[in-house]
Parts: sequence; C-alpha cells; structure tokens
Amino acid sequence: MPAWILRIGVALLPLLATILFTFLTMQGYLNFGGGEKDIFLSVPLLLWSLVFFVSSLVAWWRKATLGRAAAISAILATGLVVLLWVSALAYVLMQSAAA
Repeated sequence: MPAWILRIGVALLPLLATILFTFLTMQGYLNFGGGEKDIFLSVPLLLWSLVFFVSSLVAWWRKATLGRAAAISAILATGLVVLLWVSALAYVLMQSAAA
C-alpha cells in the first residue's frame, strides 16, 4: 500500500467516525438521554476532526513522520477545542455576572 493512502486514511478516519456518530445519533441508534439535544455532541467532535484533518495534511506537507504528524494534530485539535470551550464558558459567565 502506498504511504500517501495510509496518511490520508489516518487523517480522514476521525472525520469519517464523526459522520458515522452523527448519523447514528440522528437515526436514534445512539441515545444519550437528551432527546434532540444529543446531536450537539457532534459539534465539538466535528470541529476536532476538521482541525485534525487539516493539521495532518499540513504536517505531511512539512515532511513530518506519520506518528509525529498524528501526535501534533491531536494535540493541536484538542487544544483548540478546549480553548474555544473555555472561551465560551467565560463569555457566558461574564454575561450572567453583568445581568
């Protein structure tokens, strides 16, 4: 198997898993007790997988090994999702304190 197929497969795997998770949640096969609010679990996963995909391709373009590219991409994607979550939480707390 060519190395480029493996690299694209590793980069796309989280995105494909997120799409499958979202489909199964929307069809009712996965139920987390939140009703239609369960679909909101897919939003951070989708953001994480998109950042992982793009950063994997950038790391590949910069000639990083597969393991290093995956590790850097996972750290970057996790950091971005956590940063956005903390920023949203701080915004909500500041808005409620101002009211």
